[in-house]
Amino acid sequence: MSNRSWKRIILGFIFLAFSIFYTVIFYRQASFGDTMIFNIAHLKSLGNIFTSPINFNYWNHSGSQINLFSPWLTLLPGWLLVKLNVFWGFWVYLTILTFLTFVSAYFYMNKFSHDTFEAILFSVIYTFSFNRFNLVFQNQRIENYLVLIFLPMVYYGAYLFFKNRGWQTLVWGMILTVWTAPYMALAVFVTILSVYILLIFTKEAHHWRYWGKLALNSLIALGVTILTTIAFIGPLVNQQWSQKLIQDPIKNIDYVKWFNNIDFSTLQRYLLLSIGVLMALLVLMIFLQSRFSYKVLILEMIPLTIVLLNKWNVSGVDVSRMIMALQSILDLFLIIVVCRMLILIFQEFPGIFKWLLLLATMTGGVFLIYSQSMQLTPEQTLSANPKVNYEKFVVDYHDAASHGQNQFLVNNRKTAVSFYTKENDYWVQYYGTDSANLDLPVQNYAGYGIQLNNENVATHESYRQTISLRTHPGKNIVEIHTRYDWIGIVSLLLNLLGFILLSYFSLKNVRWKMKKLPENS
Repeated sequence: MSNRSWKRIILGFIFLAFSIFYTVIFYRQASFGDTMIFNIAHLKSLGNIFTSPINFNYWNHSGSQINLFSPWLTLLPGWLLVKLNVFWGFWVYLTILTFLTFVSAYFYMNKFSHDTFEAILFSVIYTFSFNRFNLVFQNQRIENYLVLIFLPMVYYGAYLFFKNRGWQTLVWGMILTVWTAPYMALAVFVTILSVYILLIFTKEAHHWRYWGKLALNSLIALGVTILTTIAFIGPLVNQQWSQKLIQDPIKNIDYVKWFNNIDFSTLQRYLLLSIGVLMALLVLMIFLQSRFSYKVLILEMIPLTIVLLNKWNVSGVDVSRMIMALQSILDLFLIIVVCRMLILIFQEFPGIFKWLLLLATMTGGVFLIYSQSMQLTPEQTLSANPKVNYEKFVVDYHDAASHGQNQFLVNNRKTAVSFYTKENDYWVQYYGTDSANLDLPVQNYAGYGIQLNNENVATHESYRQTISLRTHPGKNIVEIHTRYDWIGIVSLLLNLLGFILLSYFSLKNVRWKMKKLPENS
């Protein structure tokens, strides 16, 4: 076995050990509250996602449209694991996500820097960063830390893209980002768009052939990205166009207020000022001595920092989730610059000092995660294995029907009605001597097929934004069957076509590279 293979195996074991440690600490110290229940209920509700975006078994049977407004493709492995066992399934899922974060950070930094030491250093700091700790242990929404796996891939793909060395890696990264966290994809798009302006300062871009090829690749990349995410974007735009649903903003950290609340002494203020000046000089050194790609990162960090510090607001538009996404991007850029700084400082030192630094970084990362987790005071942890009915968990997530708390109204009066659900099917049985207006606690959705006593029936939207219909005297059996509407079906088929085309171009590119290799390479 070659040295390269042994290196990969050893690194794999180290990353796996760190991932297991991370999950054990999470199970011990993280709170098991509404967000974690939401995560697991969301994973469990994906069982019928290729048939319908609606699953009546969950969200208190309200017909929640969460899978129309939240991406689901990258969450499917979690659905399979949680379906087998909630406690151990999520344990394995979180371990895999952490392991893949280590591997992705190492792999793409190694391809970018061609320096194993820098790649390992970046991987450890990135995965053990305070930003990821906050997203995993406190914020706890899966997509917010799942997308961190794809950020190194996106920006390495952007590096290749602007070198005119292929668009496939960038497109794969953007696709996986959109299918995980759309606000993150939008934030990434903004940072990549600004690179077009910075390119005028490079000699390579001072030729019309470069811009011609870049323009063609840009159109191809944009088209393929839209085509391979249309199964999410299409139904989302269609439903949002008709209902104009609005998410509640989230609360972000006010860094200025947080800093002002810290009571620093005069000596500490001077010390912070000295550290700030030193860091600025080191960043300037990196800017002057590193290649153009590092310069771009440093220049991108300036507006990102200003936006985060100045509480960026846009009238009538919710940008709170964009703020969280920009924070993760700034964290990525900052860690890359810090790793570059350490490389430049230790470049003249013997190799043993570099590995001692790496060992200290790993030890410090483990200690940081442990010490930060010990400061948390969880009311109930996952290790308690609480018995939760995930099917009845209700959350107001684009879902006005959740306010009804599963209450059936007959002529606007609460009435006991028997019902039964099975994934994307819903049956209601109601007896009444007279014809009445039956208001079902089910979110109104364009993709429903509704029958009353085996006959199609006209429905309308109630004041609760739920389904309302007129019953007949006597026995009434209401059937609600939901499938993707024609827009959803066409979007799924186009998305599948997009994946086939992208896979073809990616494999074709790989085969072409292999043919260029010498026989004895």
